[in-house]
Amino acid sequence: MGAAPEHSLPLICILSFFQSRLGETGCDRNKVYRSRVPAIRNKDVTLQLCKALKCCVSVSGALRNLELNGLVLRESDLTMLTKGLNKLATLVHLCLANCPLGDGGLEIICQGVKNSTTLKTVNFSGCNLTWQGADHMAKILKCQTTGRHEETWAESLRSRRPDLDCMAGLRRTTLNGHTLIGDLGASALAESLSEDLWLGGSY
Repeated sequence: MGAAPEHSLPLICILSFFQSRLGETGCDRNKVYRSRVPAIRNKDVTLQLCKALKCCVSVSGALRNLELNGLVLRESDLTMLTKGLNKLATLVHLCLANCPLGDGGLEIICQGVKNSTTLKTVNFSGCNLTWQGADHMAKILKCQTTGRHEETWAESLRSRRPDLDCMAGLRRTTLNGHTLIGDLGASALAESLSEDLWLGGSY
C-alpha cells in the first residue's frame, strides 16, 4: 500500500500572477473587473485553501517547502495557516512573496515561525511591510539568536563542541521590495543581526 499523499508530499506551491490592467478607469474597469478576477482572489476561496493547507501540514511528515506567491491572504486566512505551521515539524522553506500581508499579517505569521525548529529560510518580499513589519521580524531573529547562544553555552559547559549547522532557527530571511521599511526598520534589522553568527539575508 502506498503512502498517503500528505505523508509523501515535499512541496506545495501556489502562484497567482493576476494584476489589474493599467489604464482601466471608471466604468470600463467596473464592467470587466469581476469577470476577470480569478477565483483564488475570492476571500471564501482563500479561507478554504488555508483550511485545507492547515489540515495537510498538521499531519505531514514530508512537507519541506511551502510557497504561496501573489495570493491575497487576509488575517483570518493567516491565522488558519499559522495553526498548521505550529504543528509542522518538517518545513524548511516558507515563501509568501507578493502576498500583501501588511505588518499585521506578518505579525500573525511570525507566531508560526518563532518556535519552528526546522525552518531555515523565509521570503516575505513584496508583502507591503513598513518599519513595524521589520520590527516584528527583528524580534523573532533576536529571540532565535538568544536561543542559539544559550544552546552553544550549554554545550560548552559539557565540554562539547556545538554543532552550529544543526541548530534550530532561521538561516536566511528575504524582505526585498519594501521601501516603507525606512531607516527605522533597517536599524531594527541591523541590530538583530549584529550578534547573529548564523543568519544571512536580503533586504
